[in-house]
Amino acid sequence: MAYEPSEEEQVEAFKSWWRKNGVSVISGLVLAAVLSLGWQYWQGQKELQAQRAGQVFAEMTVALESAETTNTEKKGPVAPDFQKPRALAEQLVGEFPDSLYAELATLNLARMDIESQQADAARARLEHLSEHAKNEAIRPLAKLRLAHLLWGTGQADAALKTLEGFWPEAYRSDADALRGDILVSQARLDDARKAYDAALAQATLLGLETGLLRIKRDDLGGASHATPAAQ
Repeated sequence: MAYEPSEEEQVEAFKSWWRKNGVSVISGLVLAAVLSLGWQYWQGQKELQAQRAGQVFAEMTVALESAETTNTEKKGPVAPDFQKPRALAEQLVGEFPDSLYAELATLNLARMDIESQQADAARARLEHLSEHAKNEAIRPLAKLRLAHLLWGTGQADAALKTLEGFWPEAYRSDADALRGDILVSQARLDDARKAYDAALAQATLLGLETGLLRIKRDDLGGASHATPAAQ
């Protein structure tokens, strides 16, 4: 990607050029006009980059859906051919590393890693996003997917540790529901009831569908205390 000078660098370059050309007095109005044009150019470049990144992301999404659809038509446990969507996702990460599209592409790369039996690669991507994603909405999503991955690879305790701490309201029900699933798998039924109750309370508060979650909770029996968990 071509180097783009910062606004400060543009200002310094302008001042240097002006001094070298022997002009002793400059008009503040003229300077403001030049800076304005530089800012508009920079903003225009940012918009062009965002449009390009959006186009690549759309192509990646279509390619990913196509690969998974094609795979469902095959017989036997064959991994999808992710060559094209993976290349597009890596292009996004390489060319637009600071964009939301790059972080979404990384989530999809982790998804492709999992389906290609590359759990370690997926874990590394999700751990990085859960700690360093610039978009705050990406961090809890990556953290939730990491917990799913850890549990699915036989690391239940690590998954529970990942689920600890504060969760944004939009993800709290999913986190508690997953915690309940893991606790059930460990035969920690009392703790699982509490986790499901918290998940149900939060889902109800947000007006989310609770059918499957309520079935899981009812299967454990005992009195329900579905109140939102304090975080």
